[in-house]
Amino acid sequence: MKLVKPNYKKSILNVSATLADFLGKENDKTKLKVLQKELRKGYKNVIYMCLDGFGIYPIECNLKKDDFLRKNVKIKITSTCLATTTVATTTLQTPQYPMEHGYFGWSMYFEELDKNVDIYLGKDSLKHEPVDMNKISDYLKFTPYFAEVNNGYKTNTVTSYQPTQGINFHYNTFDEFFNVLNKICKRKTKQFVYAYNEYPDHTMHDYGVNSKEAYDVINDLNARIEKFIKANPDTLLIITPDHGHLDVKGYIEMYKDEKLYSTLETRPYLEPRITAYKVKPDREQEFLKEMKKYKKDLKLYKTEDFVKKGYLWARTDKIKRLGDYISVMKNDYKILLINDDSPLFKGHHAGLSKKEMILPLIIVGNK
Repeated sequence: MKLVKPNYKKSILNVSATLADFLGKENDKTKLKVLQKELRKGYKNVIYMCLDGFGIYPIECNLKKDDFLRKNVKIKITSTCLATTTVATTTLQTPQYPMEHGYFGWSMYFEELDKNVDIYLGKDSLKHEPVDMNKISDYLKFTPYFAEVNNGYKTNTVTSYQPTQGINFHYNTFDEFFNVLNKICKRKTKQFVYAYNEYPDHTMHDYGVNSKEAYDVINDLNARIEKFIKANPDTLLIITPDHGHLDVKGYIEMYKDEKLYSTLETRPYLEPRITAYKVKPDREQEFLKEMKKYKKDLKLYKTEDFVKKGYLWARTDKIKRLGDYISVMKNDYKILLINDDSPLFKGHHAGLSKKEMILPLIIVGNK
């Protein structure tokens, strides 16, 4: 499998940088000309919609070439590293490189708590019990660009579970999601919307990219979005995912490896396809010896070397959150990190394959 490096001049970072610049939030990131051109046309409503997991691969598997969303793909861009929601959507809201904002994965180790924490849920990654997030709240704070500036637009967020700031509309169903968007667009004043939808990611985790269930959800979204934009003519709709998705071909039961885990200060963390290891100071050689059994499936880097390669941008003091070593999957497998309760997802992401990293930038406007 060829690994795809994020292109931080043509990625979701540059989508958020362009939108932030449009709203008056100056930033030093590269802007996307194709998006700038459309934004200059003076739409009453500007909606950025993140469809979780809706990469080029799921699109090509589930939509025909003349289907609405697929035919409106303007360019292909990349995700961040890691290609996962916690990292990518924080970049979409800030806009910052992963090494700037420091949201590195679903599960992160915090010395302040001496625990691996599922940072979106505020729970111990192993025991699934609530933890005192106040001890790390300063680290986890960020301010979305759309909460600070508006350039004459009233800003809104429409989300399900995802943490955001600003005027927040919560939804539970597709009907609620599109009803809220329709109501916002019918207001007399200019509206900017950050809209996050956890599908089709949720379905692809459970059933896989090439499942009937994923096909049905993606085609439902395609039809609903086409209907929505036709009903709101003075609206610019910008759509990307946060990351792509692939079908999982197998599982590595690393959690059963007592010898390996005995060399670590905490259980491996981040994600099942890119994983961080915090090694006990006197056990490094043993750790490297034990990791050799996984060399067919994993590429192992010293964390410093991985960061130097630019996957997360440049080095900052947040590197300490990444442990001593990082492994990257070389195939379509995922690691089971915790125990027998580790989810056997049929679809997953967070790695560096083309299926996970290559994304669409969809732009729909009528001017």
